[in-house]
Amino acid sequence: MGKNILVIDACVRREESRTKEMMDTAVSVLKELHPDWNFEILNLMELDLKYWTTDTLKQRDALLAKKEYDHPLFKYGNQFREADGLIVAAPFWDLSVPAVLKVYIENVSADKITFASSPEGLYGLCHGKWMLFLTTRGGNWAGSDMEQGSPYMEALCKFFGIDSYHCVYADGVDIKELDSQAIMEKALEDTRQECRKLVL
Repeated sequence: MGKNILVIDACVRREESRTKEMMDTAVSVLKELHPDWNFEILNLMELDLKYWTTDTLKQRDALLAKKEYDHPLFKYGNQFREADGLIVAAPFWDLSVPAVLKVYIENVSADKITFASSPEGLYGLCHGKWMLFLTTRGGNWAGSDMEQGSPYMEALCKFFGIDSYHCVYADGVDIKELDSQAIMEKALEDTRQECRKLVL
């Protein structure tokens, strides 16, 4: 039975996006290596995502209290939970990730959907064996404590119970003194190499 790979596309600039180039490369390599895997690509810009408001939170909490976990409000959370592997592609914006990805995470994060709690604390309910996070950064941010995109995604993996986290990045692509084409070529090769290690 084929495995399900959920590809979360937060590449806001679309065809101009260098992060999308990394995402397309990852999907292409994995499809070639694993023809039996099923890929579903979510273009977050095409979804009618809404951040929680006072009223919609009340609606969500009422549904959770009634254990109506199959309600359409939780469709993205259920889809996220069931994925065997996840690819997230998002550029580095404002020290983290684009708002559309944060809103998507709000939509998938729900008690008894993607996580639960016990007297010992919170634990994840997601089936994913791994998450591959792909990102590009205009400046040199690797190793900086101000770079919060990758640490945020890694923390979410732990929160949701996803077994392992992998990040491939292209740093310094907007620095004029650096060779952005060479940086991207290396990032694409790093993406290919990382994908060859991913198994289910």
